[in-house]
Amino acid sequence: MALNLRLTPEEDHQLSDLAASSGLSKQRVISMLIRREWETEQARLANSRDISELLSERAGLMQRLKDA
Repeated sequence: MALNLRLTPEEDHQLSDLAASSGLSKQRVISMLIRREWETEQARLANSRDISELLSERAGLMQRLKDA
């Protein structure tokens, strides 16, 4: 899939530096950064769901501890 990406000169310079230091193409660097950000967001969502579930399951215990 083709995509046009408009970068500021500074962003283009940063991307070029990342590509050069990693030995990858700009395309590959962008793909890797997107993937990394997506994985981070998925982990955040999973953690949020897990914490909500845990708090719901432990609501009674938390209330008893609060009242103790």
